[in-house]
Amino acid sequence: MTVPEGFEVTAFVAEPDIGECIAFCFDDRGRLWTLENYNYKTRKSHSEDQRNRIQIFEDVNGDGVFDTKKLFTDKLTFSSGIAVGMGGVYVGKPPELIFIPDADGDDKPDGEPKVLLDGWGINDRHETLNSFIWGPDGWLYGCHGVFTRSQVGKPGTPESERQYIDGGIWRWHPVSEEFEVFAEGLSNPWGFDFNDHGQGFATCCVIPHLFHIVQGGVYHKQSRQNVNRFVYDNIKTIRDHAHKSAHGGARFYLADVFPKKYRDQLFMCNIHQHSVLTDYMVPKGSSFIGKHGEDFLPANDLAWGGFSVETGPEGAVYILDWHDQNICGNEVKFPNSSRVYRIMPKSSKPIKRPNLRSLSDLELVELQKHSNDWYVRHARVILHHRTITGKLDAPKVHTNLEEMLKQAKTQAKRLRALWALHVTGGLNAKGGARLIELLKHPDEYVRAWSIQFLCEEKKPSTKAL
Repeated sequence: MTVPEGFEVTAFVAEPDIGECIAFCFDDRGRLWTLENYNYKTRKSHSEDQRNRIQIFEDVNGDGVFDTKKLFTDKLTFSSGIAVGMGGVYVGKPPELIFIPDADGDDKPDGEPKVLLDGWGINDRHETLNSFIWGPDGWLYGCHGVFTRSQVGKPGTPESERQYIDGGIWRWHPVSEEFEVFAEGLSNPWGFDFNDHGQGFATCCVIPHLFHIVQGGVYHKQSRQNVNRFVYDNIKTIRDHAHKSAHGGARFYLADVFPKKYRDQLFMCNIHQHSVLTDYMVPKGSSFIGKHGEDFLPANDLAWGGFSVETGPEGAVYILDWHDQNICGNEVKFPNSSRVYRIMPKSSKPIKRPNLRSLSDLELVELQKHSNDWYVRHARVILHHRTITGKLDAPKVHTNLEEMLKQAKTQAKRLRALWALHVTGGLNAKGGARLIELLKHPDEYVRAWSIQFLCEEKKPSTKAL
């Protein structure tokens, strides 16, 4: 690797401790969860053995290498996406999206998985549901590739009532259990993230690599016509430059230990260039222009296949390397290999490992002001879960969040307060009267998000209209 000056890279975990790792994420204790897919054979074939596993890795001393590991489960069939939160683990396991409960947080499944949705296709083994992420609005978002055809719905849903997706961004709500195709098109996206204002961005393979994603958008699509035949034209890429071929992973750097110039830059992997790259967004009208930042970290290894990016609680950037010379996934040349790398400034010091679940409601509210968005996001998910389970001191939380919304000096902190109010039910009273008030707010992003929340259930009140 060619490591940027002032940075260091460690192999946080690698073979033989993990193999064929297809996805990873963090929990609210700063531990790294890996999803390993040993069933993947080629893009057109896989085995049905229950041999895929989820492991939990923890770096106790903060040196960038794991110290302890636990096995959560090794009884999964072909799996492609993972997210931790809401009292358990969400796993994309086509044809199903499942939830494995772990309400007591003892790192052991509480029982059998619950099937939330089925009908996910697997026509192309690396183009099914992937890249799970909790949105600022409390929905679970994910990507889906164009060469897999899915008819998604709750178990038992008639074919005529299912939603079709063969490329795009989808979302699922943990309370209403509603599934939506959020945006249609693209190619084989394996990266989706939200910036500090809650705007979504996807990275893609084959077609231009960067898109600004809005709800209901119909986007440039590889090879096939879009399902919606009544649009005048597809929404195009926002990038003003070209990189080679396929991209994977997407995380805005919203932490506090990298040099300030990296704040708000989008970190992603270029799979064929075997590199970590950055782009930055310049507002233009109602969208953005995506400009090239840096060829941040060339791997100098033809087997390096980075396609997933996360930011950790200490502010490091983590990169998943599938590690195989057949980058397009037509076969597995290096079975049982995979690495997760940690990128960190050399001057950084270890942090005290977090345990957000042990914090009070008001301490979690206070984390909405944190300079590292890792804490903001995980605290918001916990507040949401406590709301769902009836364990939130809602009056105190809402009072503090309203004060934060009022006093915030930046748009980002204002929006964090608004999003937390939404997921904790603080904006729902009196038919959305508070949201209607916020339509007159001087901050355009507050107004825009208020409109989204008023229309989220697709039945806005007469006053809202």
